Amino acid sequence: MRPTGTTQACAFRDGYAILTKTGLAIYGLSGDGPKANSSFVAKQSLPYDLLCDPKHTLIAAIGMSAAGKTKRGVFVVDKQGKVLEAMQGGPLQTVDAAQKIVAAMGKANGESAKNGEKKEDAETAAKVDA
Repeated sequence: MRPTGTTQACAFRDGYAILTKTGLAIYGLSGDGPKANSSFVAKQSLPYDLLCDPKHTLIAAIGMSAAGKTKRGVFVVDKQGKVLEAMQGGPLQTVDAAQKIVAAMGKANGESAKNGEKKEDAETAAKVDA
């Protein structure tokens, strides 16, 4: 069985294309140092960076530290710095929360939540099917 952090990192890796299609970027935050993070990124083939916080300064500031350990969670922040989601939770809960925000952003941009096609394209396809 994988450790929770590995499960979470790999869930974001596996959902990377969908999660970043609206322009969001993914970063992990770890209490490990640069060498451990680099090894982990390579071993798990992560397409995103892990930020290092061995002193837990940022981890504590965002409320994700407990007894020197990092709690699992997700923060989704837009380009203007607005926090769209901040929650603690397990690997699948955090990926699901991020996917819901991406789906909402896609709908706001006129895309189909099912397959990422533009609203106009979906309407045209529906007319052709009729």
